[in-house]
Amino acid sequence: MDARLRSRIEIETMHELLPVLNYYRLLGLKNDCPQGDVDAAFRQESRRLHPDRHLAGAPIEFRGKVNDVFKAVNDAYRVLRDPDQRARYDQELLQGELKMAEESRKAAEADAAARTDPSKAARTPAAEKYWKLALQCWQEKNYNGCVMQIKFALGFEPDNEVFKEWLAKATAAHEDFKKKNGNAYKIRIV
Repeated sequence: MDARLRSRIEIETMHELLPVLNYYRLLGLKNDCPQGDVDAAFRQESRRLHPDRHLAGAPIEFRGKVNDVFKAVNDAYRVLRDPDQRARYDQELLQGELKMAEESRKAAEADAAARTDPSKAARTPAAEKYWKLALQCWQEKNYNGCVMQIKFALGFEPDNEVFKEWLAKATAAHEDFKKKNGNAYKIRIV
């Protein structure tokens, strides 16, 4: 199997398992590993799963998955490298209460909410202004205006995956509209 395909399958599988993976499993460690093993495991996993290694030519939906997995690896390291935080995390694992850090869980929930409710996709006020205009244009079937407003919103949040998905959708809708209706501005000479 091609190495790129294998790593893509692995990342997609990890992404699906993120809600149930604990930080030790994410870094490939045992729960009772020595503290010194955490740094080495993080360096190895962060090199292997770094987005720069996987994003070239990747589809938009895969880019989001790579970023989510890499963010989870960083969160795991942030918690496990500190002995006090690690002890608290171990206690919570023993109680069966926690798989992800609270911050990561909230971010994942926000991303899921943005995907199901596009009106909540913007994270900054400037992007939100253009994003609302884009959604309004979409409802009015003004696909050209929608594309333009999404591009403005992406200027403020270039890493927003929801914006990128909607840009592709609006661009395709605009192209379909042009094919069906022709050029509305074409001057006809009679």
